[in-house]
Amino acid sequence: MSQPATPEARTDVEIGVRNRSQFADTLHRQDSDADEPRPACPEAEYREDAEFTDVPVAAYPTYDLCGNPECFGREWR
Repeated sequence: MSQPATPEARTDVEIGVRNRSQFADTLHRQDSDADEPRPACPEAEYREDAEFTDVPVAAYPTYDLCGNPECFGREWR
């Protein structure tokens, strides 16, 4: 199980990505190898129809930070 993100993780990344869905409530770390906004974790692979957009992390204080190790979480346990 992944570990929740720490508050410090929110401050070390300025730009993240989120799903464009009106129901989105999670921010992801941006995949640095991707040409388009895409999360660093496998979230985009699970939701092939999802569209992601890059957003300033500070602008979404109520959103959860993705707990996957590739995003804002710690190591899997």
